[in-house]
Amino acid sequence: KRSKMVVTLRSHAKKDANGNSNFDYAGGPDESSSPDKKHKSPEKKDNTTLVVFFGLLIDLLAFTLILPLFPSLISHYRTNDTSGLFNFLESKIENFRAIVGAPPEFNTVLFGGFLG
Repeated sequence: KRSKMVVTLRSHAKKDANGNSNFDYAGGPDESSSPDKKHKSPEKKDNTTLVVFFGLLIDLLAFTLILPLFPSLISHYRTNDTSGLFNFLESKIENFRAIVGAPPEFNTVLFGGFLG
């Protein structure tokens, strides 16, 4: 008697060489049960999309909460910067603004965009 090869897939489903997935207790295909009559175990739901959606939502909200603070942060560092870093960055933003041709009122917006 020839033994039949049965493989177990990642989904824990067992298939033989002919693709049969219904097995009786003797180990061979169960001819009496049809695919319509077999009961499937509930499949595990993939929550990857849900996790990514909520992660991006939290990320969006976190960045949105700080955006209204940018103008006040910039005005604070404009008056209280002792290291010279703010003046250096502001001069680079001023050069970029001049190249683009934007009015001087956009310095704060450009600086906030550079920080973001």
